[in-house]
Amino acid sequence: MTEATPKAKTTKAKPRAKKATAKTTTAKAAPKADPKNAIETASGIMVTLARTNFEEGVETARAVMKSGSLKSAVELQNEYVRSTLKRNIDAARELNELTVSTVREAVGPYTTKFTEAFEKMRAA
Repeated sequence: MTEATPKAKTTKAKPRAKKATAKTTTAKAAPKADPKNAIETASGIMVTLARTNFEEGVETARAVMKSGSLKSAVELQNEYVRSTLKRNIDAARELNELTVSTVREAVGPYTTKFTEAFEKMRAA
């Protein structure tokens, strides 16, 4: 019988996210839509939003548990709701801008052909 030797553990340092607050997570302008890259961009926006919301939720829950009074706990939760709502609305606006610009770019060539065909039909 041979004995198995334990493998040495190798750990990689995980990157740590910045502390999530309403001030550090403002929406950025929608990048120029590249139809090939629009899905990746939208996915990145949603992943970042989910991560930030989760981290801030955990942070707020810890702060609420440590708060000394009901009043301070409610204030913490109110601030969390306000910042999360603002961040979610900003992300939705950013996703909307990205979607609209991507659709416009995708249907652009068809729009000109449709317009030409419509003008020919009207002239006939």
